[in-house]
Amino acid sequence: MLSCVATMAFLFVLIALGLAIVHEGCADLTLEDLNSRDLPCPNAADILPCVCDVDQAYQMAMHCTYLEDGELARVFSADFPFKDFREIDITHSLGLTTLQEGDFGEVSFEEIFTDSTGLTEVQERAFSHSYSTLTTIKLDNNRISTFPFGEIPSFLSLRELYLYGNDLRQFPVLKSDSLVTVSLSFNPIGEIPINGFKDIPNIEDFYFQGNNLQHIYTGTFSGLSNLRRIDLLRNNLGHVQEGALEISSASFRELVLTSCNISSIERHAITGLKGGSLWLDDNALTSLQEDAFRPLFNEVNLIYLAGNPLSCSCDIAWLVQRPSLMARVADDAACNNGQLLADLDPAMFDALC
Repeated sequence: MLSCVATMAFLFVLIALGLAIVHEGCADLTLEDLNSRDLPCPNAADILPCVCDVDQAYQMAMHCTYLEDGELARVFSADFPFKDFREIDITHSLGLTTLQEGDFGEVSFEEIFTDSTGLTEVQERAFSHSYSTLTTIKLDNNRISTFPFGEIPSFLSLRELYLYGNDLRQFPVLKSDSLVTVSLSFNPIGEIPINGFKDIPNIEDFYFQGNNLQHIYTGTFSGLSNLRRIDLLRNNLGHVQEGALEISSASFRELVLTSCNISSIERHAITGLKGGSLWLDDNALTSLQEDAFRPLFNEVNLIYLAGNPLSCSCDIAWLVQRPSLMARVADDAACNNGQLLADLDPAMFDALC
């Protein structure tokens, strides 16, 4: 007999799926469909409140909503004729607080997604049947404070780890030769340790938005030869000291320091960009001192400076008087009086500076 929650979910699925077209153009689901097996998926009624769909290449996906603790283990105790799935996504499940060993039975996935759940803990071996298959773990907008980071080396194909919008308090110890993308944005983590990346040498994209980072240790990002992007939007750096951002990658494309309350940048604070974009918009910069900024302009393709209270006095004469450098300033950069840098007359600086 179905539990009360499962019965309600069953009725919900009947109503909702009776009006919707199933993924990849399959026919509408009916009560007969729910009581039958449409290979390669399991019996539809047995896996409620989850739904299985299949694309034209016979890749299977599970979609689960409104789950409570314990329901995943029930769902995956059903008869699964085929156990290798492309993905599972779990959404709108505030009653789901823990993922633990056995919750997914013997089923494996290449990608695992959660969004808007009540998850606070992912226990060891929760994803153990996917050690060799998982390429993406994306657990965003939950309440996770406990995650088995020590298990990461077991995921031999893992390329992407997203833990955006959770409750992690410390920068995790990460070890993986396959990881290329890491997102720890919008967690209460205030520090990146100087050796935070030493055991993920192939990282390409790092996202650390909204975490109240106040200091970057010299050498934190050096030696990462594949690094393409660092996104530190909405932190609280204030002053960026010499050596803070030493980039060693020839393929680097984007450094985002937007809305970081930056009021000053020391000479050689940011080095090795060699093209790409530098985002310094919406900060507290009042001047662009030549010794600190001219090396940056010589390296990057484009610098974003909008939203800074620039005084536009003689401190930027070196910039305004050189069209080749001005061409690297994004068009919306403006002085604190609202006048665009692009509209400043170089002759004024010739005469007054």
